[in-house]
Amino acid sequence: MISTDTGTGVTGDGVGPRERSVRFIREPRAVSLAWLAIYLVASGILLAAAGHGVLAVLHGAGILVILWSGPERGPGAKVVGDVLPLFVAPLLYGEIPQLIAAIGTNYHDSVVQGWELALFGTQASRTFAGAVPVQGLSEILHAGYLAYYIAIFAPPLLLYARGERRGFGETVLTLTVVYTLSWVLFVLMPVEGPRYLWGAPTGVPDGLMRRLAVQVLAAGSSRGAAFPSSHMAVMVGQTLMAFRWQPRVGWMLAVISVLVGVGAVYGGFHYATDMVAGAILGSLCATAVLRSARVDEGRSR
Repeated sequence: MISTDTGTGVTGDGVGPRERSVRFIREPRAVSLAWLAIYLVASGILLAAAGHGVLAVLHGAGILVILWSGPERGPGAKVVGDVLPLFVAPLLYGEIPQLIAAIGTNYHDSVVQGWELALFGTQASRTFAGAVPVQGLSEILHAGYLAYYIAIFAPPLLLYARGERRGFGETVLTLTVVYTLSWVLFVLMPVEGPRYLWGAPTGVPDGLMRRLAVQVLAAGSSRGAAFPSSHMAVMVGQTLMAFRWQPRVGWMLAVISVLVGVGAVYGGFHYATDMVAGAILGSLCATAVLRSARVDEGRSR
């Protein structure tokens, strides 16, 4: 006979409430949703105070969806909670200018430009393309830069389709942390980037991939969201998680990461310093998630 004595703190499946709570906290899906909810609350308050009522209401709706999406609600709610942090990121990225205006922070391009000169001896986003004005190289780099938009979703969704729920959860957690930390840095220290200040670099070759990349950025970029490069942070974080869960994909992402990092500077979209900072941020976030996962696995044995 199985004991159900609540005085011992043990339920019918042999797991006490405290153990259930710890297991829930360590679950990457729950941590991702909690991290996202905290960001939605904080940014929603800022938007409401700045008079952006519609955006604040949408943040509130997002929090309600998170609360609703527990696995106990059913398979549909579980799927929504699984993928919500992955798909809500592009929407939240679009409101960065409103959050910057709400805080009232100034742009810090001059600071980053100083770092750029100290690190590279030049403003690489202005001089790189002109130093190597090769059409084929330009098209490859711009195509690699555009591959980022596929690389956001494809690796984690491939894990999900394969039933690798732990790998999917850890990957999404890494991306959630990368995104939210990037957004906070954008708001506290906004940087416009060379594309807004200087336009196209002198000597950059024109071509289909170049024109497509410029059109995509014109339609979807957020002013003030240059440092650190969230593109680079996401790619490096994705790559490290892929090497853990799907190594063949990891090698593909490593190549794309290099193309994104070099292509963003060649195309004049980012300072080179943005890409270095993004790579560091992505590495730190992925490493933290992987180390936490190893600690939890060791404790569960």
